[in-house]
Amino acid sequence: MRLGSLICLLPVATRAVVAMDMDSDMDMMDEGYSEASTTIGATRMPSTPSTPSAVPYEPKHVHGLPILSRPNLTPSERLYWTNYNTTTYFATDFGNRAAFKYHVVSMALVVVILYPISLALNSVGSNWYLPVLTLNLGFVLSSLLTLSIFGATFPEDWYPHNAYSKVSWIFLVLIILHYVSALVSKASKWIADFSPLSSEFFPLHDYRSSLDDERAGNFTPATGNEDSASDSPSHSLTGNHASQKLSYELDREQLFDPDNMSLRFKSKSSQKRDSYLQKVFGNPLIQNIASRFGNLFSIIFNMLNYPLFVFMLVDVGIGVAVGNLLGKGSRIFNLLAHWIKGGVFFLLGILSLSRYCGFGKKHGWAWNKILITNSDLKSNYKGGLSRIFLPRGTITMEFMESFLIFFYGTTNVFLEHLAGAGGEWTAKDLQHVSIAFMYIGSGLCGLLAEMKLNDWRFSHACQHSENMSSNEIYAGSPGYSPNPFPAFTIFWTGILMSQHAQASQTSTSIHVQWGSLLSYGSFFRLLTFALLFVVPNKNFKPSKPFTELITSFCLLCGGLVFMESTDQVIEAMDYRGFTPMFSFNISVGFITLLMAWEMSLFLWKYWLEDRYVKSTQ
Repeated sequence: MRLGSLICLLPVATRAVVAMDMDSDMDMMDEGYSEASTTIGATRMPSTPSTPSAVPYEPKHVHGLPILSRPNLTPSERLYWTNYNTTTYFATDFGNRAAFKYHVVSMALVVVILYPISLALNSVGSNWYLPVLTLNLGFVLSSLLTLSIFGATFPEDWYPHNAYSKVSWIFLVLIILHYVSALVSKASKWIADFSPLSSEFFPLHDYRSSLDDERAGNFTPATGNEDSASDSPSHSLTGNHASQKLSYELDREQLFDPDNMSLRFKSKSSQKRDSYLQKVFGNPLIQNIASRFGNLFSIIFNMLNYPLFVFMLVDVGIGVAVGNLLGKGSRIFNLLAHWIKGGVFFLLGILSLSRYCGFGKKHGWAWNKILITNSDLKSNYKGGLSRIFLPRGTITMEFMESFLIFFYGTTNVFLEHLAGAGGEWTAKDLQHVSIAFMYIGSGLCGLLAEMKLNDWRFSHACQHSENMSSNEIYAGSPGYSPNPFPAFTIFWTGILMSQHAQASQTSTSIHVQWGSLLSYGSFFRLLTFALLFVVPNKNFKPSKPFTELITSFCLLCGGLVFMESTDQVIEAMDYRGFTPMFSFNISVGFITLLMAWEMSLFLWKYWLEDRYVKSTQ
């Protein structure tokens, strides 16, 4: 009987011993590190109550606990985390905080809202483009001014020789150059489209560079008189004075025609806009510059327009890193490795979603068929150079991706040993360089495959074009190239990195997350090829394969999580007890909102195009 009682009491005694042991451990932790915990604000675990309360489940692991509250830390680990500093430019009270907050909010407004809207307005040739671009310039200048105010009022230099200040100066020069080139290039078009034949007011109509890529190159100014437009390709300063004046008088009559509802209710803001543009473009100095250097500024504008958006994203990334004091000292190499590669996949995701929405359709990059006739080559592609460099199967996005993969691989070979420059190559260096070799090999294979698939693309583009003779077609593409190597590279990058063991469990889990996302994205890209092969394009409109939506999400989210997997971000998460699932949930929510915003911009752009076409009919 006594033996049975002892056996029954054994679990209770065991729990008591374990509780006493945990209490002693926690007491030692509290006594030995109470001062450190108070200094850095670490969470202290309460002692076990003498009378237990009834709970369904008790935590049996350290998952989600701040790292200083976790048991079994080694003395070296505890020393490191006790001295861990959470102070950043975002968390401090030093300096002019109002200027700092304005800089952050205004830059976010420019990169996320204003400049993307200006890109959409420019693509449809709206007269609202320059006013919005002027507003964008004003926010950029005021944002950089407040940044200098914050720097001047900050008592210390926490990040000596940081790149953000230098990149901000470059950004200032580029944004001013872009605005001036936009102003001059639009002024040169205005001079070509409208002749100042009368001192009376005549309205500026929206002009378009290319609304429908099926009619690419057939630029016709919207004068409200189709017969006049067909007689003259552009309303230049030369030509029949009487016929052009009659055209403008017809425009003015149409503007004030009460039966024309679309023009009758022309808003006051639009009238003010047109009056403002007329004054700007009518300025003698601007007209003189536009007439002399219009072509040069147009080239500069086209070279900066979309790349400037990419530069803005890079500038914001550098600002976030410097603001959080990431990448100081030797840690710069780990930061660059993760943020450059993750940023590339993030940009690729933006481009992939843009292609789904119709971006690049005149080049066949929106998964749409394209045919370039001999007459198109002469009128739109200026003949000579295009006949040399334009292949029969056109330049596809798969070619561009393969070239970028090859280029990145060749440069990455020299970047992987920067952290140990001058020393021996370690196994980790060789492991990373082997991935660079994969990029070189895959990129080169992709370029060779594009050459082999050149005739295949041309023949498949001509299959469903019975109304055109093959002799008339100079080049063509079905909208894709069944080149698996770009997707192959992304797939194996994800697989290899998801198997890459890290120093902490949090880092390992996050590497698995973005590695899996990249692998899933490449799988759905291959499904896109299969869908278009089974159901080929029979017209020139973007085909919008649904698989590309999933591919875009995987690339965007994978790139963002890739950037989160850098060492200092992982340490910040572990210190605060944030789990990999927490960051993953935040990333998924942010990416879906970003995708919704990008798709809304394209939807709005096409609505503007439809509205413009209806107003000119």
